[in-house]
Amino acid sequence: MKTVIAMMKVINIVNAKIARVVSYCMPLFILSLVYEVFARYVFGAPTTWSFDATYFLCSLAMMLTMAYTWQMNGHVGVDIFLKKLPLKVQAAWLSVCLISLFFVSWLMIVGVMISDVVNSWRILEHSTIGFLPPIYPFKTWILIGTIMLVFQGFNVLVKELYLLIKGKELIT
Repeated sequence: MKTVIAMMKVINIVNAKIARVVSYCMPLFILSLVYEVFARYVFGAPTTWSFDATYFLCSLAMMLTMAYTWQMNGHVGVDIFLKKLPLKVQAAWLSVCLISLFFVSWLMIVGVMISDVVNSWRILEHSTIGFLPPIYPFKTWILIGTIMLVFQGFNVLVKELYLLIKGKELIT
């Protein structure tokens, strides 16, 4: 169990570090939006790169912080019925859902994404619109964010199974 807890701590630390690094990119996101609005409406000269930059930076922020958001319980949950049940029943239900829905879906997605990302890097894929930016980094951070989300799902599953078996919350 000590090894599992150590792995969980590593996943939490990596998620937190990735989220911190991404948070420093947010001023770039805001500046690109402000610059585009200013250029378009004040100078009447919209840029060719702002849409792509905004799209890429927004996806970077979203994909690489999903796992950290889950770690901090920041995702919206509709559990009005579940919260009325005993903790062990909640843990059992969440464990079943994680195994049968979350892991099956996201592991299939990761399986498909890996070959797509490798191929994208192999051909140095570029966008076909805008100023034709490279999209292989874009696909890479989406894959990394998805993998970190799956790892965070592992953390949540271990906590739920521990609660189900031991009857108390696992402190990591």
